[in-house]
Amino acid sequence: MYIFKKLQILMFLSFLILFSGCVRNLDTNGLTLKIDESELNKSASDKFPIRKSFVVANVEIDKPNIYIKENTNKIAASLDINLAAIFIPKTKGSLQVSGKPYFDKTNSYIYLRDVSIDKIDFSNSKVAQKIPTALLSSLSPLIDEIFKKVPIYKIKKDSWKGSFVKDMKVENSELLVTFGL
Repeated sequence: MYIFKKLQILMFLSFLILFSGCVRNLDTNGLTLKIDESELNKSASDKFPIRKSFVVANVEIDKPNIYIKENTNKIAASLDINLAAIFIPKTKGSLQVSGKPYFDKTNSYIYLRDVSIDKIDFSNSKVAQKIPTALLSSLSPLIDEIFKKVPIYKIKKDSWKGSFVKDMKVENSELLVTFGL
């Protein structure tokens, strides 16, 4: 019995050492791990570029840089955007969006919802002035729809992690996932 207790303690310490950089809490609620921004970027980047065509414009969104938005409960992304519209030459720019993370238990993915455009800049200022506000306002629902379908992080469903996600939140500029029963 004494050996069994020592073995349990040794296994527990090994587990903590293995996850020491990302373990945030271990209590009666379960094990809480931090997901780093580098992991978010690695997971999301394989879904890009995304191309969408409208009646009056074609949009391509690429190179996501996902990060935790300071002093909020949101995750943000900066993206490159290429825009080609009627009567406007092709132009490149950047787009900053943010939204609230949520976990979809059916496929073990983390998505963003209620995504809003925080900032949009185009490299050609003359073109930026010609872009109608109606086109820019139609980008917001498009961006929201993209992030509802494109996960920012994938938890392997067949691993122990995918089966035991209990809670997920952004707290103190960290994405925390709690695993438990």
